[in-house]
Amino acid sequence: MKPALLLLALFALLRVLDPVSIETLRLKYFDTIFYWGEMGASQNVAVWDIDEEALAEKGQWPWPRQAFAELNYSLKEQGAAAVVYVVLFSEVDRFGGDNAFALSMDDVPTFLSSVVTAEVLPQKGWPVSVATIGPVNESAPKYFGVLSNVPVLQEHAVGVGVVNAAPEVDGLVRRVPMLVDVAQTLYPALALDVLRGIAGDNNYIAKAGDAGMEAVRVPRFSTIQTDRLGRVWLNWNTTFNNADLSDKIVFVGVTAAGVSPMVPTPAGPMHAHRVQANLFETLLQGTAPVRPDWSLAAELLAIIVLGIAVAVVAKYLPALWVAEAVVVFSVLTATLSLALYIHYNVLIDATAALVTVFFVGAAGIATRMVSEYQLKRQIRGQFGTYVSPDLVAQLENNPELLQLGGQTKIMTFLFCDIVGFTPISEKLQDRPEELVELINRLLTQLTECVLEQGGTVDKFMGDCIMAFWGAPIDCPDHAERALLTAQAMLQKLKHLNKQLSSEGLPELNVGIGINTGPCVVGNMGSETRFHYSVLGDAVNTASRLEGQTRNYAEWVLIGENTANTQPTWVQYVDDLTVKGKSEPLKVFTLKGA
Repeated sequence: MKPALLLLALFALLRVLDPVSIETLRLKYFDTIFYWGEMGASQNVAVWDIDEEALAEKGQWPWPRQAFAELNYSLKEQGAAAVVYVVLFSEVDRFGGDNAFALSMDDVPTFLSSVVTAEVLPQKGWPVSVATIGPVNESAPKYFGVLSNVPVLQEHAVGVGVVNAAPEVDGLVRRVPMLVDVAQTLYPALALDVLRGIAGDNNYIAKAGDAGMEAVRVPRFSTIQTDRLGRVWLNWNTTFNNADLSDKIVFVGVTAAGVSPMVPTPAGPMHAHRVQANLFETLLQGTAPVRPDWSLAAELLAIIVLGIAVAVVAKYLPALWVAEAVVVFSVLTATLSLALYIHYNVLIDATAALVTVFFVGAAGIATRMVSEYQLKRQIRGQFGTYVSPDLVAQLENNPELLQLGGQTKIMTFLFCDIVGFTPISEKLQDRPEELVELINRLLTQLTECVLEQGGTVDKFMGDCIMAFWGAPIDCPDHAERALLTAQAMLQKLKHLNKQLSSEGLPELNVGIGINTGPCVVGNMGSETRFHYSVLGDAVNTASRLEGQTRNYAEWVLIGENTANTQPTWVQYVDDLTVKGKSEPLKVFTLKGA
């Protein structure tokens, strides 16, 4: 879980630092959700393109001002309520048509454009009245000069506005500043000034706080929320046409090839007058997307909450469930973000949370897979030779059975030791390899008997085997399985002794002690290195019973609890007092053993 939480912390930190890569990803996400809004044709705005066909009719660019006067009258005849020129008339007309164009503006409300520059220019701007609340000038983008229109045209225009639109870090224009500062004088964006002009107001109200710009308002319209730099997000879900100009604000610009550069936008390259038309429609309808003050806090909260949720799921649930959780959390996050935009025009970035969920989920799955792989290797190394393959598979699929610590269970224990091993070892002392081979042959066959009955070989102690039933896999018939194992051991021993006799080797005998009772079973050790074993009086009693087989003519001695589970299989031998017990034990043996 630690790698997942480290990734979570990293993504949260990256969101706070907001490097260019994160900002770019966020902007691309906003571009995507912009198009989920409903597309609609504007009822208030139209665009008029001065294209190649218009140039062929009126002559090469730039047109004489008389041509613009004629265009004004033509647009008025078609019902235009006002005309907005996204064209700069900064030089006096060489044909002397400035006055004619200016007079046409008296009949047709006309707005002109200006451009602010980083260069100091001698040209002055135009009178602008802006009522400010707070340090508005400090927040507005700074420029040093303004390139405007010849005075006679500006005197007759209803308004003049700036058409500059600074691109984002990826080069696309998504936001436009409502006000810019040129030598401590505030100038409005063209679309904003058109809004003021059609409302018949003479000024603006701009508000700024300690964090920067907050809002701009034309008195007769709703407040326009801005970011800290006074910028407004454009809404690109509007289409324009010039088929019907009745009572519409007509934005005029040049689209003829090679005349007017295009503006890169999320909607594709677009001429400046179409950008301004989109901006004006956005301001007029109040559909500008907004980034509220709490957006960063909401995005960080989503990162933390969803990241922790996925990390927890990855820790405790299978990988498939983790993948499903990642998908569900991602869909819910994206859906909520989209709903906020569609219904409230609120922009909340879902990408940081989505990336966090994906990578935290992947890290959680990877960490768990590595951990499970290591645990399975440890389980196979610990039990592979001591329990049956089926039991090993169950333990690998259910490693929780081997949790560190122990639990109290009723189990059955079997100790099997070679009787008379010392004389045998003395007889073969000059042939140690034969002695080892002999012992291994016996222990191999005896171990097979344990594994066939689903038992666990706890350990080998020289020539002694310790085995138990009832853990790590539960089996209610553990006593019966131990008795069957003892029977099988004796049968195996008979066949082995026949082989040994034919080979001229000494025959072997074993003593078997079996007992059933409570014990503590579990992982005895550390979290990284364990030994699965058992502790308890019942274990010791089984060992003592095996040791007492030397004193009886019986190969198997069975405790009372074990015998009671299968009374028809056993017969009473004696009341036996063993070490560590104050009271004698009833001891049994297998019938026919």
